[in-house]
Amino acid sequence: MKLFSALSIALLLLCHLASLGQTNTEPQTYTHRDSVNLAKLNSGANLMIAGGVGLFGAGGYLLYQGITVYRTRDNSGKQSAQSQNDQNKKQGTIYLAAAGVGFAAGIVLTAFGARNKVEFKRRKKEMAMDIGILQSGQLGLAMTF
Repeated sequence: MKLFSALSIALLLLCHLASLGQTNTEPQTYTHRDSVNLAKLNSGANLMIAGGVGLFGAGGYLLYQGITVYRTRDNSGKQSAQSQNDQNKKQGTIYLAAAGVGFAAGIVLTAFGARNKVEFKRRKKEMAMDIGILQSGQLGLAMTF
């Protein structure tokens, strides 16, 4: 479990460092469509992080159920008790495999969401607010990139 936690932290750290290493030196002009895409990026990142946490929680529940089912013993002394114990071990193993998939999917989805969130914050820093008389000569409020 400690190795699993260390690997997940290392994966998140690598995604964060990779997103910080990408810089854009040339000035760009952005349109309304770009601000809509920025809002979608933020919403998508939030949903990915929430989904990843949910999958991780589902993996934890499946892990608990798998261990419970795997350790269940039928001590009635009948001949069918051994087959019931074997069936419990198989079912517990299936639960444990599904828990592993849930953990892995949760970590990957959370990592992608965190990467998108970092990208959103980087793009948001490029924004500037104009208040008063705008370049078009009208009075108002405008967000520019």
